[in-house]
Amino acid sequence: MEDVFKEFVQQANMFRNEDLFHTVKLSGEQVKEKRLKLTGPILERIHHKVVMMMQDAKIMANELMRKAVNYTLNQWKSLRNILKDGAAEISNNLCEQRMKPVKLLLKNCMNIGSEAAAENSAFIFSLIESCKLNDIDPQDYLKHLFECILWGKVCDRKALLPCFYKS
Repeated sequence: MEDVFKEFVQQANMFRNEDLFHTVKLSGEQVKEKRLKLTGPILERIHHKVVMMMQDAKIMANELMRKAVNYTLNQWKSLRNILKDGAAEISNNLCEQRMKPVKLLLKNCMNIGSEAAAENSAFIFSLIESCKLNDIDPQDYLKHLFECILWGKVCDRKALLPCFYKS
């Protein structure tokens, strides 16, 4: 049990290191160097532990553990990409957080009425989520968008995208 706790602490250190890299605003190349030195050995220990688990018949008899071990080994090459690029995120939490409202809305949209209505709803929902991601007030953005589209206000089409919008 003590080994499991030590591994957990090491994995937590990876995230603490990432927070520190962002706090001191290291460049992508600097992050890559630090990751090779600090995160690389942690990843190697995790890989070794997973390979050992793969060889343990008792662990692999549990279906959930077998799936987790196989998933980890199948994704290992992709996981190691964080050592190749300092700009790569070590976690997909941001993506998962952005997808959570979409998943929750999915149930509510099951009976939306028509395919066109579903496309329109998805489009508006996507715009609002993009506004949130870019720290833009969705109401201000949509007002500007509708002024340009509905009233023929002259606007650069690229500037209408939330990532280029200037309030």
